[in-house]
Amino acid sequence: MKSVVKSVVTCVAAWTLLGLFVLGVLTFLRIAGLPETVSGSDLTGADGTATVVECAEFGPLSARGAGYYWKCVAEVRTGVDQAPIEFEFGPDELTPADLGQQVFVDYDAHDWQRNVPHPYHFLAAIGLVAVGGLGFIGYGVGPEIILKWLVPTARRDSGAIRTPAEPESLDLPVDLKLPVPDGGDRTGSIAALGFFAVTGIGFLVVAGTMIVATARLRPDDVLTYLVALPFVLPGVGLLAVIPSARRRLRVESGASLVPARLTSRGFEQTARDGSPRRIHWSRMKRFVFVERPGDLVEVHLAIVGEKKDEDLAAAFCVRSDHGYLLTPFLRLREAERLSAVVENFKPGLTRWPTREVARGGLGLIRPTKSTVVRLKNATSGVSTEKRISASRPSLVRMTVMLLGATLLTWSLATAASGQVAMDRFVITAVVLVYLAASMYRGRRGIFVLRKDSLSWRERDHREVKVLYADIDNLVVKPAPPGNGRWYYSLDVVPSDEDEYVLVERVGAAAGRRVVDLVQPRPATPASLENHS
Repeated sequence: MKSVVKSVVTCVAAWTLLGLFVLGVLTFLRIAGLPETVSGSDLTGADGTATVVECAEFGPLSARGAGYYWKCVAEVRTGVDQAPIEFEFGPDELTPADLGQQVFVDYDAHDWQRNVPHPYHFLAAIGLVAVGGLGFIGYGVGPEIILKWLVPTARRDSGAIRTPAEPESLDLPVDLKLPVPDGGDRTGSIAALGFFAVTGIGFLVVAGTMIVATARLRPDDVLTYLVALPFVLPGVGLLAVIPSARRRLRVESGASLVPARLTSRGFEQTARDGSPRRIHWSRMKRFVFVERPGDLVEVHLAIVGEKKDEDLAAAFCVRSDHGYLLTPFLRLREAERLSAVVENFKPGLTRWPTREVARGGLGLIRPTKSTVVRLKNATSGVSTEKRISASRPSLVRMTVMLLGATLLTWSLATAASGQVAMDRFVITAVVLVYLAASMYRGRRGIFVLRKDSLSWRERDHREVKVLYADIDNLVVKPAPPGNGRWYYSLDVVPSDEDEYVLVERVGAAAGRRVVDLVQPRPATPASLENHS
């Protein structure tokens, strides 16, 4: 049922965007012939005069696109001794405001026009770029995928019974072919990226011209503004995907592939001179997978200690924020399998930072949900354990966020009604977005406090459990910041061992809350239940 609904929604959205695009093309073809102004005309260079006989208004949807426009029939005189000729002028050349007046007109491109400049003719040429750009996008995405978007039944299987694929083995050794930044067809990549940029800018120019022309001629015609959306979206989209397209084109146009292996002894590669290179597992600190647009992944390797010449082949010696860049071009599926292989052999050795950024509702939904669950458990008598999310915000921040959301709603309502200036709404929105963006987005895990132990749970990781009896102290320490946010680590000081890090990236409020609940209990674990 869920897949059927998704197919129907996708189909409706695809047909809607296609319909808006067609309406947009027809609309800017109409706007391409509009005069600079519909009030007055110029005697200089005029070929005749026109006297409006009648006018008819068309819209909001017609064969000329979206929006309202006038088409008028007028008597055209080319001289004093010439008989008048009735002629139907193009959209918005003449309007009812011209009734009872003589309008100077000229004969241009086999058509009579108001004798004023017509500055939007270039839209007809740019329209071809827009249509060609849409065709290029369709070709790039693939006709089959386009058909599946437009026809839901095309998503169904043809009836053949598919046997499930055998799961890929996660055991070592694993052979790798890692694309590196050198090589590739640079000329072809530059040409393709140039086409992306020109087409994207063309879409935006079309949309901007439509908006400007509509604002000057029919400022209250909202529908004409809306049909500019199908041109804004492809324009922004084409410019936004250029970094992703650059990576993908480098891969598909022949980026160098360096063979490597993951074995039980470590990460093995072959240098350009044929000599073997290897980093032992004991020196690997972290594999970091950074997702990029276009289902491509950057793979970084952080190692312990200073790198030596014999550690990495020259292709992998590019320094990065996460250590050394192994490849910026690995496909998502291959990267996920590599991550699974590493995790299967050495749990906790991988990290996906981009998947840590997952928060909705300006950071208010998850804490609210946690509060509802906590209250529900309290009313039902469930008190055997207490859960604290690593992203738990402080009470002060939550209060400011709630007040900010209330102020944002109020300022929008008052600004829309004209009671206050719009800048108050904008300032409130900027502050609120900043507060939401600066909230914790590190490790997505949960602390679980039971009667006798503290556990750390994180998706796709093994649960880490510490007995209260083995804890001498818990310490919250500042961790290196990242992505413009401050992080903290929760360190455990055992009774008879060295201090170690339980979780390295948690929110300050979550860490302090865990310390407050656990600190009084090492000696009396049963008191946790009473405190809860």
